[in-house]
Amino acid sequence: MSDQRIVIIGSGIAGLSAAEAARKTNPDIEIVIISENPHLPYQRPRLPGVIIDPSSKDKIVLHKEEWYKERKLDLRRGAIAKRVDPDEKLVELGDGSAVHYGKLILATGSRSFMPPMKGNDLEGVFTLWTLDNALAISDYIKTAKQGVVIGGGLLGLEAAYALKQRGLETTILERGQALLARQLDERASAMFQEQVERVGVKVLKKSVTREMIPDPATGRLASVLLEDGSEIPADLVIVSTGVRARLEVMEGTGIAVDRCFVVNSKMETSIPNVYAAGDNALMEGQWYGLWPVSMREGKVAGANAAGGDETCVIPTPPYLVNTMETRIASAGDIAPTNPEVSSQIHFDETQLTYDRRNFLGDKLVGYVLLGDTTPFSMLSRELQQG
Repeated sequence: MSDQRIVIIGSGIAGLSAAEAARKTNPDIEIVIISENPHLPYQRPRLPGVIIDPSSKDKIVLHKEEWYKERKLDLRRGAIAKRVDPDEKLVELGDGSAVHYGKLILATGSRSFMPPMKGNDLEGVFTLWTLDNALAISDYIKTAKQGVVIGGGLLGLEAAYALKQRGLETTILERGQALLARQLDERASAMFQEQVERVGVKVLKKSVTREMIPDPATGRLASVLLEDGSEIPADLVIVSTGVRARLEVMEGTGIAVDRCFVVNSKMETSIPNVYAAGDNALMEGQWYGLWPVSMREGKVAGANAAGGDETCVIPTPPYLVNTMETRIASAGDIAPTNPEVSSQIHFDETQLTYDRRNFLGDKLVGYVLLGDTTPFSMLSRELQQG
């Protein structure tokens, strides 16, 4: 019966966590996962590794086909959810069919944001958000020599490392004044940039892209023109300038939106029987765009959709990075302006290690670790205990 069916739109970690939690809560309820992804669901954070070694694509799969069958999860790959009708409680699919639901979980996630610049549709310009993106980039590299990554966030850094590992001369264009400015203080960011350059990746800060320039002979990407008039040669560009939540399936429904679907701590949206979790959900004003957070939100949405009564509580998560042949861990107040906060700082500019711990009295309020992140677990517990 459709009123006893949970339909989940999306097969990222939020959607799969929702499905698993729903099944644990109710062993008998029907669960349908609508996935536009033609592949088995995979670990998106590992996509840069597929650029380096495309044969690793099978290693990033989250679960084999049998896992879904054993849990009686109806995974419909390559199915596109076009529109939701909350009054009729149905999801219209791209092939003209429809799926009725009793409870609906929106785990539509996000998509890469492509700035509306001239030349963003040239051959040789990519975003990196799907397995097919990673495979296409890996294949295109065979004919490329110079790569540019627009955006110096985590995904941009890992994409740049992948291009360098594949033998391309690689440049990161960062529009800000520092790499990872929200995760590192000024000195740690400078040290991290030195590590990036030791790996062989060039960094250009305060660099704003104006347009992509084609080769007049081939029409393919040839260079990137910056706002200051300088031109960076490039036969391959990866644009990594953030993400936007995917909300289109609920257009016209009147669902509450604040750049994402607005949900409470039960992961309930403003529409009865409709939940949301992951990158497309804003829970009580909180959004992190992190894998563990999406997993937790998915678990709560799935359990509650199946009849449970769980509340999603998410302490401010730490920022953990393993890229450019170094490690970073940071959380809390990393660069305090409060004069009452004191800092203990130890660093080694040869080894490029950095350890900063910020205290208000004897209470830890934030930390930054670069290179050696061994103290992370201890500091994380201390920070959460307050």
